[in-house]
Amino acid sequence: MSLDLLPDSATPFERELAGLSSALDDIDPEVIETIWDAWRCPSPLLPWLAWAVSVDVWDDGWAEPVKRQAIADSPDYHRIKGTVQAVNAALALAQRPTELTEWFDQVPPGRRGTARIFVETTLDDVGRILKSVRPLVMSAKPKSRPIVFGAGEMAAGSFVLGAGLVAEELVIIEPYAFLGEDADALLVVGAGLFTEELVTLEPYA
Repeated sequence: MSLDLLPDSATPFERELAGLSSALDDIDPEVIETIWDAWRCPSPLLPWLAWAVSVDVWDDGWAEPVKRQAIADSPDYHRIKGTVQAVNAALALAQRPTELTEWFDQVPPGRRGTARIFVETTLDDVGRILKSVRPLVMSAKPKSRPIVFGAGEMAAGSFVLGAGLVAEELVIIEPYAFLGEDADALLVVGAGLFTEELVTLEPYA
Protein backbone atom coordinates (compact mmCIF):
# COMPACT_ATOMS: atom_id res chain seq x y z
CA MET A 1 0.00 0.00 0.00
CA SER A 2 1.32 3.40 -1.00
CA LEU A 3 1.89 5.99 1.76
CA ASP A 4 1.40 8.94 -0.60
CA LEU A 5 -1.54 10.34 -2.52
CA LEU A 6 0.07 10.15 -5.93
CA PRO A 7 -1.99 8.66 -8.75
CA ASP A 8 -0.88 5.55 -10.60
CA SER A 9 0.20 7.77 -13.48
CA ALA A 10 2.77 9.66 -11.38
CA THR A 11 6.23 9.96 -12.90
CA PRO A 12 9.34 8.46 -11.25
CA PHE A 13 10.49 12.00 -10.40
CA GLU A 14 7.23 12.74 -8.58
CA ARG A 15 7.46 9.50 -6.63
CA GLU A 16 11.06 10.25 -5.68
CA LEU A 17 10.09 13.73 -4.53
CA ALA A 18 7.24 12.31 -2.46
CA GLY A 19 9.62 9.88 -0.80
CA LEU A 20 12.00 12.68 0.16
CA SER A 21 9.15 14.83 1.47
CA SER A 22 7.98 12.03 3.73
CA ALA A 23 11.08 12.63 5.87
CA LEU A 24 9.43 15.84 7.06
CA ASP A 25 7.09 13.69 9.13
CA ASP A 26 10.01 12.84 11.39
CA ILE A 27 10.59 16.46 12.40
CA ASP A 28 9.46 17.32 15.93
CA PRO A 29 7.19 20.43 15.84
CA GLU A 30 8.56 21.51 19.22
CA VAL A 31 12.01 21.82 17.66
CA ILE A 32 10.63 24.15 15.01
CA GLU A 33 9.40 26.48 17.75
CA THR A 34 12.96 26.92 19.03
CA ILE A 35 14.43 27.97 15.69
CA TRP A 36 13.41 31.62 16.12
CA ASP A 37 14.60 31.79 19.73
CA ALA A 38 18.16 33.09 20.09
CA TRP A 39 18.69 31.11 23.30
CA ARG A 40 17.09 27.80 22.23
CA CYS A 41 17.95 27.62 18.54
CA PRO A 42 20.16 24.61 17.68
CA SER A 43 23.79 25.70 17.35
CA PRO A 44 24.21 24.69 13.68
CA LEU A 45 21.30 26.97 12.73
CA LEU A 46 22.58 30.10 14.50
CA PRO A 47 24.16 31.66 11.36
CA TRP A 48 20.85 31.33 9.52
CA LEU A 49 18.93 32.88 12.40
CA ALA A 50 21.47 35.72 12.53
CA TRP A 51 20.88 36.38 8.83
CA ALA A 52 17.10 36.27 9.33
CA VAL A 53 17.14 38.91 12.09
CA SER A 54 19.69 41.12 10.26
CA VAL A 55 22.76 40.75 12.45
CA ASP A 56 25.09 43.14 10.59
CA VAL A 57 28.42 41.55 11.54
CA TRP A 58 28.93 37.85 12.21
CA ASP A 59 32.08 35.98 13.17
CA ASP A 60 32.10 32.18 13.23
CA GLY A 61 34.99 32.43 15.68
CA TRP A 62 32.83 33.99 18.39
CA ALA A 63 31.97 31.91 21.42
CA GLU A 64 28.44 30.51 21.26
CA PRO A 65 27.09 32.78 24.07
CA VAL A 66 28.38 35.82 22.13
CA LYS A 67 26.64 34.63 18.95
CA ARG A 68 23.35 34.14 20.78
CA GLN A 69 23.66 37.55 22.46
CA ALA A 70 24.25 39.25 19.11
CA ILE A 71 21.10 37.61 17.71
CA ALA A 72 19.02 38.50 20.77
CA ASP A 73 20.20 42.12 20.72
CA SER A 74 19.68 42.66 16.98
CA PRO A 75 16.11 44.09 17.07
CA ASP A 76 16.94 46.63 19.79
CA TYR A 77 20.29 47.37 18.16
CA HIS A 78 18.62 48.40 14.90
CA ARG A 79 16.35 50.80 16.80
CA ILE A 80 19.38 52.75 18.08
CA LYS A 81 21.74 52.20 15.14
CA GLY A 82 23.79 55.31 14.36
CA THR A 83 24.06 56.42 18.00
CA VAL A 84 26.75 56.26 20.68
CA GLN A 85 24.71 53.57 22.42
CA ALA A 86 24.87 51.41 19.29
CA VAL A 87 28.64 51.83 19.05
CA ASN A 88 29.07 50.84 22.70
CA ALA A 89 26.82 47.82 22.16
CA ALA A 90 28.96 46.78 19.19
CA LEU A 91 32.16 47.22 21.20
CA ALA A 92 30.77 44.94 23.91
CA LEU A 93 30.96 42.06 21.43
CA ALA A 94 34.74 42.47 21.34
CA GLN A 95 34.91 41.34 24.98
CA ARG A 96 37.86 43.65 25.61
CA PRO A 97 38.24 46.83 27.69
CA THR A 98 37.43 49.69 25.33
CA GLU A 99 37.32 53.47 25.51
CA LEU A 100 35.23 55.69 23.23
CA THR A 101 36.21 59.38 23.29
CA GLU A 102 34.18 61.87 21.29
CA TRP A 103 35.80 65.00 19.89
CA PHE A 104 34.57 67.33 22.65
CA ASP A 105 36.01 65.07 25.39
CA GLN A 106 39.48 64.91 23.85
CA VAL A 107 42.36 66.99 25.21
CA PRO A 108 42.87 69.15 23.26
CA PRO A 109 39.44 68.98 21.58
CA GLY A 110 39.48 67.02 18.33
CA ARG A 111 37.97 67.89 14.98
CA ARG A 112 34.22 68.39 15.27
CA GLY A 113 32.21 65.25 14.64
CA THR A 114 35.10 62.81 15.09
CA ALA A 115 35.76 60.20 17.75
CA ARG A 116 38.53 57.89 18.91
CA ILE A 117 38.23 54.28 19.99
CA PHE A 118 40.95 52.51 21.96
CA VAL A 119 40.85 48.78 22.59
CA GLU A 120 43.05 47.40 25.34
CA THR A 121 44.86 44.23 24.31
CA THR A 122 48.32 42.72 24.17
CA LEU A 123 50.69 44.15 21.59
CA ASP A 124 50.93 40.88 19.66
CA ASP A 125 47.12 40.80 19.29
CA VAL A 126 46.60 44.36 18.01
CA GLY A 127 46.15 43.42 14.36
CA ARG A 128 43.57 40.72 15.01
CA ILE A 129 41.58 42.85 17.45
CA LEU A 130 41.40 45.85 15.13
CA LYS A 131 40.36 43.59 12.26
CA SER A 132 37.47 42.20 14.33
CA VAL A 133 36.41 45.45 16.02
CA ARG A 134 36.46 47.74 12.99
CA PRO A 135 33.51 46.08 11.14
CA LEU A 136 31.44 46.11 14.34
CA VAL A 137 31.94 49.84 14.82
CA MET A 138 31.58 50.76 11.15
CA SER A 139 28.16 49.11 11.02
CA ALA A 140 26.98 50.84 14.21
CA LYS A 141 28.32 54.39 13.88
CA PRO A 142 26.69 57.27 12.00
CA LYS A 143 27.89 56.99 8.41
CA SER A 144 29.11 60.60 8.33
CA ARG A 145 31.27 60.36 11.47
CA PRO A 146 34.98 59.49 11.07
CA ILE A 147 36.45 57.32 13.81
CA VAL A 148 40.13 56.76 14.59
CA PHE A 149 40.95 53.29 15.89
CA GLY A 150 43.76 52.37 18.25
CA ALA A 151 44.72 49.30 20.26
CA GLY A 152 47.48 48.25 22.60
CA GLU A 153 48.47 48.00 26.23
CA MET A 154 47.80 50.75 28.74
CA ALA A 155 51.02 52.13 30.25
CA ALA A 156 51.26 54.14 33.46
CA GLY A 157 54.30 55.83 34.92
CA SER A 158 55.26 58.42 37.52
CA PHE A 159 57.68 61.31 37.52
CA VAL A 160 58.93 62.75 40.80
CA LEU A 161 60.72 66.07 41.10
CA GLY A 162 62.11 67.11 44.48
CA ALA A 163 64.14 70.00 45.84
CA GLY A 164 65.51 70.78 49.25
CA LEU A 165 67.67 73.35 51.04
CA VAL A 166 69.58 72.66 54.25
CA ALA A 167 71.34 75.39 56.23
CA GLU A 168 73.85 74.13 58.79
CA GLU A 169 75.64 76.00 61.59
CA LEU A 170 78.53 74.74 63.66
CA VAL A 171 78.32 75.61 67.38
CA ILE A 172 81.43 75.38 69.62
CA ILE A 173 80.88 75.17 73.37
CA GLU A 174 83.66 76.73 75.48
CA PRO A 175 84.03 77.19 79.28
CA TYR A 176 81.50 79.64 80.63
CA ALA A 177 82.51 83.25 80.38
CA PHE A 178 79.86 85.93 80.63
CA LEU A 179 80.44 88.35 77.79
CA GLY A 180 76.96 89.77 77.60
CA GLU A 181 73.75 88.48 76.09
CA ASP A 182 73.95 86.94 72.67
CA ALA A 183 71.37 84.92 70.74
CA ASP A 184 72.10 82.24 68.18
CA ALA A 185 69.53 80.84 65.78
CA LEU A 186 69.33 77.96 63.32
CA LEU A 187 67.52 78.66 60.10
CA VAL A 188 66.15 75.71 58.15
CA VAL A 189 64.35 76.24 54.85
CA GLY A 190 62.62 73.35 53.08
CA ALA A 191 60.61 73.04 49.91
CA GLY A 192 59.10 70.13 48.04
CA LEU A 193 57.29 69.63 44.77
CA PHE A 194 55.50 66.43 43.63
CA THR A 195 54.22 66.06 40.09
CA GLU A 196 52.49 62.99 38.69
CA GLU A 197 51.64 62.48 35.02
CA LEU A 198 49.78 59.63 33.27
CA VAL A 199 51.19 58.89 29.83
CA THR A 200 49.13 56.83 27.37
CA LEU A 201 50.99 55.37 24.41
CA GLU A 202 48.92 54.58 21.32
CA PRO A 203 50.21 53.13 18.04
CA TYR A 204 49.94 55.37 15.03
CA ALA A 205 46.56 54.99 13.35
